[in-house]
Amino acid sequence: MNCIKNTHKNSSVVGGRVVVEASRFAEKDNSFAVGTLTNYKEVVDIDLTDSINEMHRKIHYGLSKVDLDNITTKLKNQKSFLDFSFIYDRINHTRIPLSDIVISANHSPHRYYSEIQNRVNTLQKIAEQRGLKPLFMTLTLPSEYHSFKTTKKGNLVPNPKFNNTTPKESVKALTKMFARLRQDRALKDGLHKDNRIYFRVNEPHKDGTPHTHILMFVPSGRVEGVKKAFKRLFDERGNDIQDDIKNSTSYIMKYINKTLPLSKKEKLSEKEKYLNAWYSKNRVVRFNSSKTLAPLSIYRLLHNRFSMFALTRLINENHFKIYVTLDTNKVIEITDEWGDTVYARNDSFNVHLMGNNFNYLRTNDSAIGRIA
Repeated sequence: MNCIKNTHKNSSVVGGRVVVEASRFAEKDNSFAVGTLTNYKEVVDIDLTDSINEMHRKIHYGLSKVDLDNITTKLKNQKSFLDFSFIYDRINHTRIPLSDIVISANHSPHRYYSEIQNRVNTLQKIAEQRGLKPLFMTLTLPSEYHSFKTTKKGNLVPNPKFNNTTPKESVKALTKMFARLRQDRALKDGLHKDNRIYFRVNEPHKDGTPHTHILMFVPSGRVEGVKKAFKRLFDERGNDIQDDIKNSTSYIMKYINKTLPLSKKEKLSEKEKYLNAWYSKNRVVRFNSSKTLAPLSIYRLLHNRFSMFALTRLINENHFKIYVTLDTNKVIEITDEWGDTVYARNDSFNVHLMGNNFNYLRTNDSAIGRIA
């Protein structure tokens, strides 16, 4: 506790406050009676209540200044971990920092963005080859999932119907909503999964409640049926479906760019900082897609030899045999249809992690690129 110097002989420190008793004033007023209640006092009271409330006040996307500071510290610690941890090549005697190979929205946003754009472009190319048409959808959750509601003037006020669902759980609720559409007869009856492919973006409303945007490709003969199913399953308020899309890649990239501000610039606005922190704070995945493309775990091993499009085609046509460990499911070897080795795990590398003498928070798998 900080000490407060008491400079007056008749003053005292009570509960962090400097109190100058009325005897100081009695020198000028001899009528002051000993033993009566204090008539006057000066109080220097540093009340931290307002400051604490301000720190916890929700500013953007349901996050407070405290939340932003905590996430900022966490990401700095993760960056320190990645910078000081390395892979050591025993043959060439070289060190490769984990930060040079990580694929992460926070720690390597440019690499991460390039990979996302590659996935979207490949999905678009596959859809064109199969003669599929794009549909763009937006799904939002009912009122009870929103901690705040918006007034006619655009202000946020507490929502009395809020059911205390976390953003992470709300994303699961959105996934179930989308599953209802994917399981509907409009997308199920006689339609192979290869002819209903999609890419999905999760992002928050102003109050931090997530909603989702989906770019889906289906055969042209199914477009009207899917639109009818969408309107039958979901309330028109807050949920929308469009089929008049001229450039589907640009359509979805607009939302991707919004959720990845670090990929475009280093200095973020206050709102962009809170947006970026929202994903980390709530552990919400930015993007999902159908299992149309080659798995990222395989693509990241072979991207120097194959494009995403070529690798997807080779895997779908069973040109590769992939061998993995039984316990960890890590890829040991990949061979082609002629038995030639395409990839073999190299045992000449050791992974050296930051020592315990450093002050850091250990990062999770997603932060070092093992999880998309």
